[in-house]
Amino acid sequence: MADCVLCGCCLPGCPLLAATGREELSPRAKALLAGPSKWHAADGHPLPEADVAALTGLCLACGRCEKLCPQGVKVPQLMAALRAAHPNFKQWLWKQWITKLGPCWGLAARGAALVPESFAPAQFSLALKGLKGLRPGAGLTPWLSITDLPEADFAAKFSGRPLAVFDGCVGRGPRAAWGETARRLLRGLGAELAEAAFSCCGSTLGVAGLPGEQRDVRRANIKAWRDAGRPLLVTYCATCRKGLADYAGEGAELFADAAEAARWKDAVTPLSLLLSGARGKVSRGAPSIVGYHRPCHAPELPGGGDADFALLKGLLGARLRTPASGGCCGFGGIMQLGAPELSAKVGAVCWANLDRTLGYSAAPEVVPAYVLSGCSGCVMQLAATAPANVPQGARVGHWLEIVRRN
Repeated sequence: MADCVLCGCCLPGCPLLAATGREELSPRAKALLAGPSKWHAADGHPLPEADVAALTGLCLACGRCEKLCPQGVKVPQLMAALRAAHPNFKQWLWKQWITKLGPCWGLAARGAALVPESFAPAQFSLALKGLKGLRPGAGLTPWLSITDLPEADFAAKFSGRPLAVFDGCVGRGPRAAWGETARRLLRGLGAELAEAAFSCCGSTLGVAGLPGEQRDVRRANIKAWRDAGRPLLVTYCATCRKGLADYAGEGAELFADAAEAARWKDAVTPLSLLLSGARGKVSRGAPSIVGYHRPCHAPELPGGGDADFALLKGLLGARLRTPASGGCCGFGGIMQLGAPELSAKVGAVCWANLDRTLGYSAAPEVVPAYVLSGCSGCVMQLAATAPANVPQGARVGHWLEIVRRN
């Protein structure tokens, strides 16, 4: 990986810098810290390791800086390596939450709804709000019926190849309905479904500086894929898709050979891409304006563009609106524990962009604060940072939630 040349091309893409104006939180500052001059202050003396570790924890791992860097510097990877070199209690707690407590997420979401905000510890308040938004039964009411699926296109491309759905942590837990809807749509396409015992994609573990744990879940998922006959791997969470696609970059570390790594990369497919061209009918009582939040790791169409947004635009037409400049929601995984106040600031900027596009503050009696996304982390974060001054409350959910299952 090339060294940062401090050109500043990454600065316009950093949501932390945009929300706080603090240059030390920028990817340029972090890359400088992780480069040849790391550990040394201007006077040549080593920087306190505790200060270095604290700063490396303040990265959302959104990857926006990578797309702008002419040198190809991957700041999230640098920060993950520094986190790994300086483990702390927050990492241990995150590891337990992701690797061992997944089956309890639904119960935890119910419990979070019972905790008054004034009683919640400051460092856990944002995480508890996000969990509350995922509690069973709190999803959006379906109002979109799919009337036509692209069965012919699907058969021409994937006839005879089995598919396995990768649900991810949230889809296996408090939002199992997402996976049920996804499987119903795939059956409607004529897909042959294969079940596989997948776990977490490992993306959030790597970002948290837990490379060993990330490697373990990656290997387990690849084994489950092999055991299922190496099927097409269908995702409906943008971060899971990105996390799974990144496996191929590890090559021999995870796969038998380069051919298997290439087959894995080719197998990872967003659900929205398979549904491209679907048509639907909106029920009476549906919101007049619907917002769309584009995740930082949104699945891209072959020719460019967000596959989830393209599908929803075809289904909802002018009803669907999204900010022209997009914007990170501020989730950041382990940053929910390390710096919830910064995560909340980025979330507030994201909601302000949505408000300018939807106009729910200007006409609250007509326009609802109703937002869809295609990432489980974004759904949690948007629910946690939703503005409190919306008269009827903000409604946030995955786009699969609006699809009727009958």
